[in-house]
Amino acid sequence: MPRSVRVRSAAMRTLRSVTPTPEQLAILSRTRVGIELIRGAAGSGKTTTALLRLKSLIGLFLNRRRRENDSTPLHVLVLTYNRTLRGYIEALTNQQTATFQGVDLQIETFGRWARSALGNPSIVDDDVRKGVILGLGAKLGMTPAFLLDEVDYVLGRFLPADLDKYLTARRFGRGPSPRMEKAQRQMLLDEVIKPYQLWRLDRRRSDWNDLAVELAKHKLAVPYDIIIADETQDFSANQVRAIVNQLASVHSLTFILDSAQRIYPRGFTWQEAGITIRPESIGHLKGNYRNTVEIAKLAASLIEGLPLDDDGTLPDFKACSTHGPLPTVIRGKFGQQIDYIIKHLKKEVNLRDESVAFLHPQGGGWFDETRRRLRAAGLPFVEITRKSDWPQGNENIGLSTLHSAKGLEFDHVIIIGLNAEVTVHGQEADDDRLITLRRLLAMGIGRARQSVILGYKPGEASKLIDYLAPGSFNGIDL
Repeated sequence: MPRSVRVRSAAMRTLRSVTPTPEQLAILSRTRVGIELIRGAAGSGKTTTALLRLKSLIGLFLNRRRRENDSTPLHVLVLTYNRTLRGYIEALTNQQTATFQGVDLQIETFGRWARSALGNPSIVDDDVRKGVILGLGAKLGMTPAFLLDEVDYVLGRFLPADLDKYLTARRFGRGPSPRMEKAQRQMLLDEVIKPYQLWRLDRRRSDWNDLAVELAKHKLAVPYDIIIADETQDFSANQVRAIVNQLASVHSLTFILDSAQRIYPRGFTWQEAGITIRPESIGHLKGNYRNTVEIAKLAASLIEGLPLDDDGTLPDFKACSTHGPLPTVIRGKFGQQIDYIIKHLKKEVNLRDESVAFLHPQGGGWFDETRRRLRAAGLPFVEITRKSDWPQGNENIGLSTLHSAKGLEFDHVIIIGLNAEVTVHGQEADDDRLITLRRLLAMGIGRARQSVILGYKPGEASKLIDYLAPGSFNGIDL
């Protein structure tokens, strides 16, 4: 088990500095050029390992520069999937690189990096974009969520000239239900995707996928020597193509991923993205140094039986080395859930030294009552959803959507108000949206180091509750 150096700052803690484990050291020792994959389940230390490896890589490339009398700066890019995670890992990344001179380091989300690299083009408003797509697809008989996800999936996987490959391609990363037969795929292309592309072109507006496509086709003036891409399972194929296209001739590229935690409509093969992965370039982390045995068991029950590819790793409670209390599932009206949580925080949690995350599938207005009650109870909190910078205040309670919590970790995770209305999906067991929600909740639970509390209103529970294994939690009726 790694020895943690628990650093308490004047803000919610970021990633903890660790002494590498033997399996991490095996990856860190492979300091070489080329493409590397780091796989592992939640809590296995994938991100920390990659950032520790970054220090060795920078040293390798700077030494190479010195031998060649090359004084040009070393260009390094660390990409995260969302803004919250960017702010979270920035402190540790800077720790690893602070002693180096002649390093141009960027830490960005893909979207912000790509937009800046292309001169900040105007991006079509997301709500307008969704409205156009839903209008074009209104007659196809798909749910709005599925239609939007499928369009994103197609545009993110295929380059514009290759869209017709969708007609016969295996839909990697998408559930088997609802089915998309060839005739339906043709209709989606002809009646929604291609008209949407024309709509954009007529208005000379780009969307976020256009940025990836542009960078996949054209090189920037200054290539990158080192790139680390975190949470790559939620990058699109076009984003991966864009990253690869911006590498210097001698380079190091590290992908960090676990497809079992994929929560966006992505899916492709490395080969179709133009990447060859050598078996000796794959590092697999199997330990779980974040969760207790009890938390890992609960998370694993949510995704048990779901399809898993080579890049996915199921949460393994046997890989955990610590025990803690069983997760708690509270049942009652939302006000009763909040009463229980506030009492629990004041009595059981050291809010000076321990972090707490309130997570929710939707966020936004769904947090209004939580905000009001926390203020009334004198419990300061911060909003961390989609924030570019990690909070620097004294608050140790954070409010976040489940999506924005991806890649983060907290001592205590609270997910209440887990009702059917906030987890909408189809009725089939293999429904694509239901599978995604199961992964999403498992990921959220896996953010916790010490304790987990879930809550729902009886009679209105999300179907996700049905997947929690009996005996993996304590149930409390309020």
